[in-house]
Amino acid sequence: MPVRENMVADSAIDLALEHLENMTDQELNNLFERMSSQQPHVMGFVVGLGEGLEDEEAAEDLFYLTTILWHSVELSKNDTLNTVSETQLTALDNRMTNLFEEIVSFSDDNDDEDMENIIAASSQPAIVNYLADEFFSEQYFRLSEEKIAKMFACMAVVGEALGEA
Repeated sequence: MPVRENMVADSAIDLALEHLENMTDQELNNLFERMSSQQPHVMGFVVGLGEGLEDEEAAEDLFYLTTILWHSVELSKNDTLNTVSETQLTALDNRMTNLFEEIVSFSDDNDDEDMENIIAASSQPAIVNYLADEFFSEQYFRLSEEKIAKMFACMAVVGEALGEA
């Protein structure tokens, strides 16, 4: 696979996870505040998604996952991450809807292959692969498939938007 410009590598995601796991509560809070001030539209988007889930734990996970994605991109770009505009997120709404519809239409026989195709087609395959591993794990089986697909589609779009910023 050719290397794409602005592509986040698995190693950046791993490093972001390591950073977050080793941070104190105050350091996590500071990082979250920095991300919130730099990416207010992304945070508004995630807040809106979380409110529709009717699952407090899943909504909190979205904020943590957003922090992982943002920090991964930030590490990849050496702190030169631009703010994602509201217009950019709105423009991605179509992509999110199409991705959601594609996921809910997976057949049980080919769902692994279908997900591999989604990952390969993404502008941020490492991010989308990480999200697939997270959302389609036992941790989220308590949620309906439709909610999981929506969370995945929305967060994949957020990851792609941050990667392009």
